[in-house]
Amino acid sequence: MRWIIVLLSILFIASAAFSQELTVEEAVRLALGRNPIVKEALHGLNAQKYREKHAFTKLLPQITFDYTYTHLKEEPYSRFHFDTSNLPFPINFPNKVKVGEHQDVKWDIQATWPIFTGFYLETLRKIEKVGIDVYKFKRKASDISVAYAARVAYYSVLMAQRSLDTAEESVRQLKAHLKDAESLYKNGLVPYNDVLKAKVALARAVEIETRAREALETAWVNLNLVIKSDNLFTHYELKSPLSIINTRLLSLPELYRLSLSERPDIKAMERGVEQARLGVKVAKSRYYPWITLFSRYEQHGDNLLANNNDYTNRENFAVGVKVNFLIFDWFGRKYQVHEARSTSLMWESKLEELKDQTRLEVQKAYASVKVALKNISTAKAAVAHAREDLRITRLQYSQHIVSSSDVIDSEEAYIEARNNYNEALYQYHIALSELARACGLIDIKRVLCKGGKENGQG
Repeated sequence: MRWIIVLLSILFIASAAFSQELTVEEAVRLALGRNPIVKEALHGLNAQKYREKHAFTKLLPQITFDYTYTHLKEEPYSRFHFDTSNLPFPINFPNKVKVGEHQDVKWDIQATWPIFTGFYLETLRKIEKVGIDVYKFKRKASDISVAYAARVAYYSVLMAQRSLDTAEESVRQLKAHLKDAESLYKNGLVPYNDVLKAKVALARAVEIETRAREALETAWVNLNLVIKSDNLFTHYELKSPLSIINTRLLSLPELYRLSLSERPDIKAMERGVEQARLGVKVAKSRYYPWITLFSRYEQHGDNLLANNNDYTNRENFAVGVKVNFLIFDWFGRKYQVHEARSTSLMWESKLEELKDQTRLEVQKAYASVKVALKNISTAKAAVAHAREDLRITRLQYSQHIVSSSDVIDSEEAYIEARNNYNEALYQYHIALSELARACGLIDIKRVLCKGGKENGQG
């Protein structure tokens, strides 16, 4: 029994030691499959499909059934008065005639079919049908937003991990410097101030390390929230490195054309313009006569089934046509048409504004990627310079040429250079993801030139 417990403990520790692997594209896939924003867009699309089907039913005949039961306190009758004074012989007529029973029951089945409504119902259905396309593009827009959020969350974890690594290295180096300072102080080679400065710098580095560790945990929680993980504190082995993917982008004109053809919000707005134009046709429908065909079967009696009637027709059937033509409404129809036309023009203006905004977003994201690439090159060189400066400063400190403050300054400059380099790599990935979103794409590779230079920096 004891060896079984030991074996289970080993398996548990081994499973905890080997965390699940996760690439950035897998994170995007998980987010798209689980995120409630995507599900919300899907439910909205389904609701719009049902609205379109409901609009189609308005074009078909509608069948209604009515049933009315009435109980009268007194039997209904009619009064008659005849003047018999001029007749050669008197005749007596009853002055009240019974025309019904205490119970009065009526029911009917009626079918109505709008044959012509000035294209009103047909146009309403077209508007709802176009609305399906609008919701399809809204769903795609939500997919793009979720994919962007997943990439940002993924690279934020990588950035937080690097920040923690840098902070831990800073603590290790300052501990080593403190040890050197104490050794030199014991030998009477440096003043006690050097030891105090080293302790202060170490305390500050430990504080930064603690904040970096907490920031990493927050980044993990954010990633798990985006991909809807069952455990918010799950840690993965992130396989997509924080490095340059490709240094070559499509040209700005190509990116402009790509964004205008791919952006789902632009396509949705174009369908909105189409709906607004159809709204003008709806407003004009009242200039036409509306024609409705109807038929009705009815029964009228004194029992619950209305199949017994000694006074009037027990049943009847009718077929007819109803024509409704609005002759004058104090120019109400005219104002509705003008309103619909103005609304259509407003949507066209919004579409042009959105296209201009899209071009600006592409321009900003493109510039951000270019700036990040330049910053990566500059920051990488700065890291090399700061590392060499730190090495020389430590050597000089051991030879009593410089003070402890110089070593601490060099250490802080090196850590800052490393953080700047990591930040440049992080901003590169964020800007690249932003560029893909500005172009209406989920796959960021489509904004890159094929055969671009692969670079494993990082």
